[in-house]
Amino acid sequence: MADVIVLFVSCVRVGLLAFGGGNSAIPLLEAEVVPRWLTAREYSELVSINFGLPGISMMKLAGMIGLRVAGMPGLFAATVGIAAPGLLLTIACAQLIKRGQDYVVVERVLTAMKYAAGALLASSALRLMPALRVSRQGVAGLLLVVAVFVMVHKFKLNPALAILASMAAGALIL
Repeated sequence: MADVIVLFVSCVRVGLLAFGGGNSAIPLLEAEVVPRWLTAREYSELVSINFGLPGISMMKLAGMIGLRVAGMPGLFAATVGIAAPGLLLTIACAQLIKRGQDYVVVERVLTAMKYAAGALLASSALRLMPALRVSRQGVAGLLLVVAVFVMVHKFKLNPALAILASMAAGALIL
């Protein structure tokens, strides 16, 4: 039961700080759960599974962590803990933005939040790279990373198709 409470508090903390979207929660969640409950490799695997499934990424990831840590009570605690702060903050911020939308400072704050979210996304991507390099499939995996990035970014391949293509490529060459 103590793990469920600690997990809930950890997820509330992440939910309060995950500005910019669910992907910005990845390094924050990692700091909360590695090495307390998961190894870096286990966490990396959950992040990979997370991106292979549809839905809200930070809730899926928190739920998978909660399930690993404390079963169904952990899943519930982690999911509610991570979702509640964002929901409440979104409602409050929507009201503030509506009232202050004509002020330059509001626009500047929103722009700064976009930059911070971009930095957290880049950090998340870089944190996954060491796990890829140490595997025996590292070179093929890194080539797959580059190929998927180019296909999604340059050629606008649907992300779901990119995931499916990655899974097929992984089954064949990794």
